[in-house]
Amino acid sequence: MFSKNGIPLYYQLKEYLLKEIRDQYHAGDLLPSEAEIEQRYGVSRITVRKAIEELSREGIVIKKQGKGTFVMEEKILYDANIIGSLTQRLEEQKHQLQTRSIEYITISEAHHAKTLLQCDTLLCIKRFRILDGVPFALMLNYIDSSKVPDLRQRFNIQSLYSFYKEAYGIAFHHAEETVEAKAATKEQAKKLGIPHNAPLLSLQRLSYSKDNTPMEYSDIVIKADMYKHKIVLKKS
Repeated sequence: MFSKNGIPLYYQLKEYLLKEIRDQYHAGDLLPSEAEIEQRYGVSRITVRKAIEELSREGIVIKKQGKGTFVMEEKILYDANIIGSLTQRLEEQKHQLQTRSIEYITISEAHHAKTLLQCDTLLCIKRFRILDGVPFALMLNYIDSSKVPDLRQRFNIQSLYSFYKEAYGIAFHHAEETVEAKAATKEQAKKLGIPHNAPLLSLQRLSYSKDNTPMEYSDIVIKADMYKHKIVLKKS
């Protein structure tokens, strides 16, 4: 089964187990014991343990003391180095992001997003999003209301960024984004179906046009166990 090609045996076993998990298992399923895997593949216990450790390090499985090794919910990977629609990115990964509820709020009083966008009146688009039928994120998108007249009557697709471009010719060229960990408030926890103070990933993004004009500000919280952010670092 395993070839002598210079690739460590534990890594080859890890790849076999990974394929089995993706083909045959679901999140929360219990994997065979280390002894069963050892016997099935004809490898040593040390090799099995190293393969399981690799899968655990990659967030594929989790070991629970006295209970065994379980398949974890695979996190959504988002490449933060390319500006674009989260909805479109997830569709490319064969996931379906849908809107469970939406509100439109006009803000004329003082607000930090008004300062960032340098406008008099904001339109806040407040959405509760579900991913593959599971509560996923709470999204607040702020934009100068004068740039998107009649948006609440016209918005009829899942991707807000695509709608901006198609309906108003608004395209984002670059953005500044801050990512931090936060504890879920009681209101957030209730909507997302998680315990109060459960971990969330909070993303605040200010998007600009090609001429460096601030166009939109978004404030998003996502369930931390369903999402991971990819950032590429380069030498200065």
